Amino acid sequence: MKTKRITAWLLACTLVLQSPVVLYAAPADSQTSQETSRSAERQKARAASSESSQETAVSVPEITNAAEVMALTEAERVDVIGRMCRRDYAKSGILASVSAAQCILESGYMGTDLAQEANNCFGMKATLSGNQWENSTWDGVSTYTKQTGEEYGGKHVTITAAFRKYDSVEDSVADHSAYLLGAKNGDSLRYPGLKGETDYRKAIQIIKDGGYATDSNYVSKICNIIERFDLTQYDTGVETKGNEELLKDVHFYRVRKSWEDEDSQLGAFLDLNLARKNCKKGYSVYNWEGEEVYQNQ
Repeated sequence: MKTKRITAWLLACTLVLQSPVVLYAAPADSQTSQETSRSAERQKARAASSESSQETAVSVPEITNAAEVMALTEAERVDVIGRMCRRDYAKSGILASVSAAQCILESGYMGTDLAQEANNCFGMKATLSGNQWENSTWDGVSTYTKQTGEEYGGKHVTITAAFRKYDSVEDSVADHSAYLLGAKNGDSLRYPGLKGETDYRKAIQIIKDGGYATDSNYVSKICNIIERFDLTQYDTGVETKGNEELLKDVHFYRVRKSWEDEDSQLGAFLDLNLARKNCKKGYSVYNWEGEEVYQNQ
């Protein structure tokens, strides 16, 4: 009896294994429905992620010091930098996308020690091109000394240099633009045609051709950053003004040997105290009407 039961059980197992009947298969319509549902869920997730990113960008506060970005994500830092450079673009006429990309590259999203300790986002040295320029926002004395890498004739070297230290990152952006617009090579502008240029490729080439960077790949690096983060979005919705309109109601204190000797000018400053700090022996500070208001003898 026991043998018969075992034989019957083995026969039943054999029939089940050989049976062509599928125990369960979702209907074709059901599978299509599930795939559609999953696709819709993925689309909703992407949309929610996009909305969340936009909300985050909008909620990112303005900053004064580079140290304030340390808690921000990469995308948030890019937005902070982009909006800051857009404000500068309205004043200087230098594309926000170009300034923002330079800031990102040269300060590591404002994370380098030079940015964190000195609010210097562009590697601006204490002495640049051996000349001064108008509208500088640097106080003329505050510096931060560090080692830096340079490329000369294809060779990479490390030097120790003094860099400008600023009260805020906005001052760093403003001084950088003032330099690009006012620095000279002899009697000619070092970066002619930069102001008002609307093609970022041409703008950064003007900057490179003027001797701004020693890196032979500088132009391609800046262009790649602009395209990666779509920084041209910060070039839109900006009303730029000409120099005459910008300076219409602005008065400068100029440091010269005499009011008539324009070639001796060391700089032009909005603040009298700052002008006095930069007034060397044998020079005087003159107001906008040519009157001597300070003399360093």
